[in-house]
Amino acid sequence: MPATHAEWMAAAADILRALNADEPREALLSRIARHTCTLVRTDSCSVMLLDAAGERLVLEAGHALTERYRRDLEARAPLLVHPDRRESDLPAAQAVRERRTVLLRDVGATDPTWPWRDLALAEGIRSVLAVPLGGVDGRADDLAGVLVGYTDRVREFAPDELAAAELMAQYAGTVLTTAGLRASQQETIRRLERAEAQDRDVMRLLLDDAGLDGVLDALAAAVDASVTLETPEGSPLGRAGPGVAGVPPVVRGRALRRALSAVDERRTTVRAPLGDAACAWVVPIAVAGELVARLWVARTDGWADRAAIERFSLLVALELLTHRQAVETELRLTRDLAVELVSGTGDERSLLARSDALHHDLRRPHTVVLAPVGAAPATLPGGSALVGEHEGALVVLVPEGDRERLAAAFAGVDGPVVIGPTVTATDGYPPAWRTVRTAHALAVGAGTRGVLDLDDLGVAGLLLETGTPDGLRRLADHRLGALEEHDRTRGTDLVATLREWLRRGCSTADTARALHVHPHTIGYRLGRVATLARCDPRRRDGLFELQVALMVRAVQAGAARP
Repeated sequence: MPATHAEWMAAAADILRALNADEPREALLSRIARHTCTLVRTDSCSVMLLDAAGERLVLEAGHALTERYRRDLEARAPLLVHPDRRESDLPAAQAVRERRTVLLRDVGATDPTWPWRDLALAEGIRSVLAVPLGGVDGRADDLAGVLVGYTDRVREFAPDELAAAELMAQYAGTVLTTAGLRASQQETIRRLERAEAQDRDVMRLLLDDAGLDGVLDALAAAVDASVTLETPEGSPLGRAGPGVAGVPPVVRGRALRRALSAVDERRTTVRAPLGDAACAWVVPIAVAGELVARLWVARTDGWADRAAIERFSLLVALELLTHRQAVETELRLTRDLAVELVSGTGDERSLLARSDALHHDLRRPHTVVLAPVGAAPATLPGGSALVGEHEGALVVLVPEGDRERLAAAFAGVDGPVVIGPTVTATDGYPPAWRTVRTAHALAVGAGTRGVLDLDDLGVAGLLLETGTPDGLRRLADHRLGALEEHDRTRGTDLVATLREWLRRGCSTADTARALHVHPHTIGYRLGRVATLARCDPRRRDGLFELQVALMVRAVQAGAARP
């Protein structure tokens, strides 16, 4: 008996109420299946929808079907729209493929090899009626799936029953389309609400001065993802959220390098090609038109919200700009402080107060270093140094610096670099600076490169504080010039013998043993030194002048004190 008008109206009203109440899709489809049984006079019913690729049917809901049947249906074989073998075809797949109603009159009459035959018979299914559902996007040529009715006896369907089934399938398609539109609208509303909430979060972070770490933590929480900030060269600047293995990758293949080039050059957000391990966005962070960082946002279960990421990226850029300005301000203040210390301008109270404001303890001993402009190493022993430019050179004041490590830090610099005295009070910086300036001038005049540590000169190095470079250079030339010329032209070792004699405490015997010669030879050489230098090293006044001359030569050569 065909369904009555009242039954149709009751079914339509019930489904419409469920739709307006935002009933979950599975419950809505189950309601459609139940009303189909009533209107089409079937014993049970299922609603199968196409997967995203349109290649497979998925049983989404049903009425009066056992859980065992629903569970085992797909376990027997995939419900393919285009099966590889005719024996694996389904009435539901045929209805979708051919876009028409398909009736399987008697399951018992099917080929025994049909995969679902035993399962259907065990369920009590004898006849199957499959009707294609309308499109989910409202297009007549697009199908959502299929509506399938089952009877527990072999039967034919009258024309009015087939018409009722097709009308119900059309109505179900319309309901699915409407539900999809409502879900899309609701998702849009939720997305707008999330965006508004994120805007409030961004504003709160800005007003609370959360800092870079706070911004990265908020971003990781907002998109439930791993967040890494790195320099354009790949060095990490910050991390937040749960880590995702391999993000950012250490080894970067050709495809990833191309993607990162797009980030750097076109300043556009890209998806990083990382294979199946993670879904990662890479966002450029630019400050004043300059690329300063890349932001990696990664998940293992789908893509994070790009709009939210880009919203937070503006705050990341602002934090980096603020940090840059703070660093530049601190550098300027430390440069000014370093220059005032070595030039002697500014009183002690003011200098100490300014160093405290910069969180720099000027009460600790500092080693004074002179280096070429632009030659300060990235890291120095002893912690943060005060660095400035004065008199065409770089002033580097290193707190409690280990002199050997300090020399190693400057080893690659195209010098000369002079490591001067270690100062313990503010009034000690000007004389220390004069000392290193004098030593530097002597080294430059001699064409010396490398690092010169004035501690190697011992007590004689103190003369550099009061002496002038030209005066010291003339003294060395006056006393040692003739000796050096004699050694160069005649192949003698007078200067080396003098230096070794002084190193051996002016002991002729010890010097002879060190040089593997007779003591008389040492005596003869010292006599030649006295004649050529017009200054006898065996006399106290002569000894001092020759020591000073050799010290000047040591500075000029960048070598250790004799």
